[in-house]
Amino acid sequence: MLEVHEIYKTFNAGTINEKRAMNGVTLTLNEGDFATVIGGNGAGKSTLLNMIAGVYPLDSGTIELDGVDI
Repeated sequence: MLEVHEIYKTFNAGTINEKRAMNGVTLTLNEGDFATVIGGNGAGKSTLLNMIAGVYPLDSGTIELDGVDI
């Protein structure tokens, strides 16, 4: 099971180029679930995937895979 709890991510915080990419996103996917993520440019699709993969650190929140905080 993949559980994303209240994740937040802001790029370039405190600058004129500040961009809030995630604002309290929560998601639960059970084993065997199939999901698609759709949205326009800048919606945060790649940011979400990169946060799950560990490429980008979370500003706050948790991501758990089978109960283990990743």
